[in-house]
Amino acid sequence: MVYLDRVLSSPAFILFAIIAIGMWVGSLKVRGISLGAAGVLIVALVFGHYSGVFYHEAKVVPKELVPKEVTDLGLLLFLYAVGLAAGPRFFDLFRRRGAQFLLVGLASTGAGALTCYLVTRYLGLQGPLGAGLYTGALTSTPALAAAMDVFRSKALPEAELKRLADIVAVGYGLAYPASIIGVTVFIQLLPAILRMSPDKAALLAKKESAAIEPGLERRRFRVSGDQFIGKSLAEIAAMGLSEAKISRVKRGDSVLVGLPDTRLERDDLVLVVGFPDELDKLNGLGHIVDESLKDTSGNVQWEMVVVSRERVAGKTLRDLRVWEDFNVVITRADREGSEFSPTGSFVLEIGDRLRVVGERADIEAFTQSVGEEERRLDETSLLPFGFGIVLGVAVGLVPIVLPGGIQTKIGMGAGTFIVGLVLGRLGRLGPLNFRVPNAAKHLCRELGLVMFLAGAGAGAGKEFMHMLHQYGPQLLVAGALITLASAGVGFFLLHKVLRWNYLSSAGALSACMTNPPAFNSSCRLWPSSDAAALAFASVYPVAQLGKIMWAQVLALVLGVH
Repeated sequence: MVYLDRVLSSPAFILFAIIAIGMWVGSLKVRGISLGAAGVLIVALVFGHYSGVFYHEAKVVPKELVPKEVTDLGLLLFLYAVGLAAGPRFFDLFRRRGAQFLLVGLASTGAGALTCYLVTRYLGLQGPLGAGLYTGALTSTPALAAAMDVFRSKALPEAELKRLADIVAVGYGLAYPASIIGVTVFIQLLPAILRMSPDKAALLAKKESAAIEPGLERRRFRVSGDQFIGKSLAEIAAMGLSEAKISRVKRGDSVLVGLPDTRLERDDLVLVVGFPDELDKLNGLGHIVDESLKDTSGNVQWEMVVVSRERVAGKTLRDLRVWEDFNVVITRADREGSEFSPTGSFVLEIGDRLRVVGERADIEAFTQSVGEEERRLDETSLLPFGFGIVLGVAVGLVPIVLPGGIQTKIGMGAGTFIVGLVLGRLGRLGPLNFRVPNAAKHLCRELGLVMFLAGAGAGAGKEFMHMLHQYGPQLLVAGALITLASAGVGFFLLHKVLRWNYLSSAGALSACMTNPPAFNSSCRLWPSSDAAALAFASVYPVAQLGKIMWAQVLALVLGVH
């Protein structure tokens, strides 16, 4: 019995029991619908609710089923991994569609706040309870903390301030589970509701992405422009006309690699690689043709080379003297799903995929110089990884002073997410390389998510039924209305007004509700597409800040009565 008591009182045993049983429950399907990671929340609620009775009988009373520090760690791992994954493309996307992200994030959270105000007044609820319902219905812990800070700033006795904070927490605890589960199920029902298969939605997402963020293209020109004839490719590059690259030159039956000293002659057939707008700048080169530049001798070819040698990471192509020492041309680079037309200043990082054009022997020499150490692609350096999370926590805890002297903060989760976005974009900061293999990012995201849900559910489960009996089921209805208003306005704007494909809409809607399990479900609609992840990352910062703002406005307007 002593052994059994020790096992049952072990936080590690409880945590992973909740996760294992919860994922099994989440995998069960009813008419094709499963709860996924939200199953962990349900099991955690049950564990939390019955823990008091069970541990009283067993005479084992752990302080917390899942320590708060474990819950916080899970959230940090989840959001940091999402930020790192989305960072390489987020800022370009936000620059093009930032106004849409602001509209969706602020309007959806504002609709929930307005609904909360009306429901609170209609039902005659206390102001702190209404503010708590809002933060739970929109599943935002930073907003909960912000609302509590408003009430704590009032000139009232300490005991009264604690009572008000507890009432806010009650509202949060009642609305939170239903919101998590409801939005997660809704995301999974989207294909049936919209009568569109995920593969068709993924195709639409790919077309939208290409329209917003065109990829690299290839064009073939028959040289006839007088200003180019007789000039070397180095001289043409020095003219600064375009960043597109001439990778191959066909003259008669011979195919040449596009090296700096290669000179163009009239009627040469050239292959040029670049973004569409850069290719347009070379229209004076000659007529666009549809002819093959294939080298029938098989000597000039192209291969994809993966950068894996640590000694070249952080160096530019100019540093490596790619043209001079290897006689090859790099026409494109792929990093975390983003394509580049690399110039001499392009900095290599571990995991970059390079398209290399040249003679077979030269490509092999270049490959040996930068690659062939694939084991490094699976390694994660914990120094930069830990540094990123430390920096994110510090950013999240920076005090923000609002009008009226109220202090708030965006929270550790939002801070870590934002830092993850920035570091994912930078890739390197001095000697620190922030690249994390995809498998490691996926593990951090999945493990962080279930750790967070296990802790949040176990904590809420202890008081859930007590709160429900005390305040009545009308509060569950009130929370559901707030969730419905926020999610409904968000989805209407996304799908009907902005006409986003539903993979992007699902990701953005998950961000509007700051709902990790819903985001997980949106990613699983079509795992090979990153549309949901990019949309989540784009809307999440705006939505989180909007909730903090609206929660404080509600706390001020609703008052303490």
